[in-house]
Amino acid sequence: MDNGSGDQYAIVFDPAGVFLYGFDHESNATPWREEDRAHWPGLLDGLPASLVRYSEAPEFQFDGFFDATVCAWREAGDTRWRCGPVEFAPDESDGADWLFDLVADGSPDAYVSYAEDYFERSVHRDAVAAVLAGAPLTRGTVASLSPSAGYEDISEQARRLGYSVLG
Repeated sequence: MDNGSGDQYAIVFDPAGVFLYGFDHESNATPWREEDRAHWPGLLDGLPASLVRYSEAPEFQFDGFFDATVCAWREAGDTRWRCGPVEFAPDESDGADWLFDLVADGSPDAYVSYAEDYFERSVHRDAVAAVLAGAPLTRGTVASLSPSAGYEDISEQARRLGYSVLG
């Protein structure tokens, strides 16, 4: 997602795991700090082969380069999130603190507030709360979140990701 300032982030769910990245153009870690763009030392170190394709995907690149100031991942079956061994001085930042404040908050109310503003439509809090709690996906939940979405397509995607689906 792009917030209009050139800053962006994405969270990709894949059967192999989850890949998360963000780009804060004002961050100390911006690849634009050098004439020949370069990632902050350690940013992609340890990125598993099962998820590396996302850092190489054209849709996540700008001018043929993966513009990222923060990157984290969690392989399927892993017990925790991982990231490269990035170090910052106390006055430096990768931008994660504000890029992912919605994700870090984790509350239904935070997401509903964001989604209603971004999509300019009402969002059912109970449906959001059910998804965040890991409740099995139902036709009602899908219809509440996206009336035009096809339940069969959404439920198949959810199953491939290991999400519990009813029906």
